[in-house]
Amino acid sequence: MKKVLTLIIFSILLIYSLSNLIYFPGFKVYAFDDLGLIQKEKITSINIRNTKGEEVHLTDRSMIEKVLNDFSIMELSKRKRESDTNNTDVKDNNGTPKYFIELENNGNLVEIIYLSGNKYLKIIGYSTNETIIYEIVNHPELEIDNIFKSALK
Repeated sequence: MKKVLTLIIFSILLIYSLSNLIYFPGFKVYAFDDLGLIQKEKITSINIRNTKGEEVHLTDRSMIEKVLNDFSIMELSKRKRESDTNNTDVKDNNGTPKYFIELENNGNLVEIIYLSGNKYLKIIGYSTNETIIYEIVNHPELEIDNIFKSALK
């Protein structure tokens, strides 16, 4: 009986260890709001910078809501490495806009998000001290490009 119990415990530990070593990308899909990274009502301004160095500072509440709604419609799948997002930056040469988005609360930085079109986003660890990469599974039409272009004018 003691040998059987030892074998069962060893088997459970082995299965648990192997399951942590094996990574199944796309296993779980999250809504951005379910991640709880930001409290939308506390965001008072947003800085958006593209890869060309152009920058826009949004303080209008309706524009902020439009940007935050873009995040709300995203379905995200966590990735361990940037290469797990199918090397989007390397393959994507069709001019997909890429943005650095700084979310602020009364001038204090809340979170920094790197958004590569509608393919993936990277949350650069300001509040969590780690960089988290998510692939955008549903590839929605995002309003952020229109907001950025109209604010530049």
